[in-house]
Amino acid sequence: MGETDDFEWDDDKDAANRAKHGLPLPLAARLFDGRVRLDRQARGERGELRFETIAVFNETVLLRAWTWRGRRRRAISFRSANEVERRAYQEAIGGC
Repeated sequence: MGETDDFEWDDDKDAANRAKHGLPLPLAARLFDGRVRLDRQARGERGELRFETIAVFNETVLLRAWTWRGRRRRAISFRSANEVERRAYQEAIGGC
C-alpha cells in the first residue's frame, strides 16, 4: 500500500488505474492542493460513504473517487471526467 500523511492507495489498484485510465492514483492527491474543486458525495458499496472530487489539472478536468479510512483519504479511482461531470464542475465553479 502506498501512503502519505493524508492519502493512501492500493498498489494493485494503482497499476490497474494506470492501465485503464492512464493516471496514477498518487497524482490524485494534487486535487487537494488548494485548487478550485467540486466535492460531492457519491454512492458507495456496502454502505461505505464515498466522495468524488472534480478539479482541473494540466488543463484537463479530472475526477477522483475516494473514501475516508481513518484520517486519510483512500483513493478508489482517478480518471478524466465525463461530459456530465465536466458540466457539473463548470456550473458549480462558475464557468471555469
